[in-house]
Amino acid sequence: MATSIQTVSNANDTLARRRQANSTLLMSRQQEVYAKLPQIEDMGYEITALGADFTMAKLAKNEERAAQLKQQMLNIEQQRKNLLVENGFAADYLDPIYTCPLCKDKGFADGKICSCLKQEIVKQRQNMLTSLSPAPKTTFEQFRLDLYPDAADQSGINPRRQMEQIFSYCKKYAEGFNRSRRSILMLGNSGLGKTHLSCAIADECVKKGFVVMYASSQSMFEQLENNRFDTQNVLNDIIGCDLFILDDLGTEYITAHGLSILYNIINTRMLNGTPCIFSTNLTSQKALTAKYGEKIVSRLLGSCDALYFVGEDIRFKKK
Repeated sequence: MATSIQTVSNANDTLARRRQANSTLLMSRQQEVYAKLPQIEDMGYEITALGADFTMAKLAKNEERAAQLKQQMLNIEQQRKNLLVENGFAADYLDPIYTCPLCKDKGFADGKICSCLKQEIVKQRQNMLTSLSPAPKTTFEQFRLDLYPDAADQSGINPRRQMEQIFSYCKKYAEGFNRSRRSILMLGNSGLGKTHLSCAIADECVKKGFVVMYASSQSMFEQLENNRFDTQNVLNDIIGCDLFILDDLGTEYITAHGLSILYNIINTRMLNGTPCIFSTNLTSQKALTAKYGEKIVSRLLGSCDALYFVGEDIRFKKK
C-alpha cells in the first residue's frame, strides 16, 4: 500500500510542476505583450471589474443586467484578441495554458480522476520498477560484430555469421515493431550481447512512442517477493505495456509465488498477442524446464522466436 501512496503522490507532484511551469510561461507572455501593447493590460483590468459586477448581478438575480455585463466582457475580449492578432500574436496567446485541458492539470474532472493523472500514476509505477533494474543505454550502432570469431567452432557454427543474422533480425524487429509482433527468447552464455540487443530494440521502440518496460529477473522477483511493489498494479502495467523485457531469466531465486507471477505474465501477454523479450543463460529446454516447469516453458517456447547467441564473452574483448 505504501508504494501505491508514493506513486500517487509522485504523480500529483508532476501535475503541480506542470501547473507551475504553465503559470510561469503565461506570466512571461503577459510581460512580453504588455510591454508592447499596454492597452491590452488595461483591457484585462476592465474585464476583471466587469466580472465582479457580473457576479453581483447574478447573486441579485438581475438576469438582464448580468446579460449586459457578460456581453460587454465578450466584446472587450474579442477586441483584445483582434489587437493581439494585428500585432503578430496568436489570438489565444494570453489564454490560460494547460497541459491537459480536460482537467486543467488538476487531476480531476467532473468529480472523477482524469486520464492524465491515471497515465502519470502508471508511469510512476513503471519508473519504480525500472529504477531498481535500469535498462542499459545501448543502441544498434554500438553493437560490434567484429568481436565475434569469424571461424567455425567445434559445433560447426561460425559465431560472427550467426550473430550477423541475429543482429539483422533484431534491427528489423525494432524497425517494424508493433503490438502484434511475436515475442523473442534470447538464449546463450553470459557476455554475448543479449542484453545489449534487447535494450537496443527497446531504445528504438521508445523513440517511436511505444511504452516499454524493462526489468532484470533477479531484481523484479526479489522486489515482488518482498512486497516492495503495489504488486497487482505493477503486474497490470507489465501486462498492458507495448513491450515487456525480462532480462537474465534464470539468475533469480524464484518461489512458487514467483512462478505464478511469471506464468501470469507470459500466459496473459501471449493470449493478448502482445510481445515480450526474454533473455536467459539457460541454453536448453531441459535446463529451462528444470527451473520453471513444463507449463511455463511450453508457453515460453510456443510464443517466442528463439535466438541462439554464440561465441566468446565479448565484454573482456571490449575492455
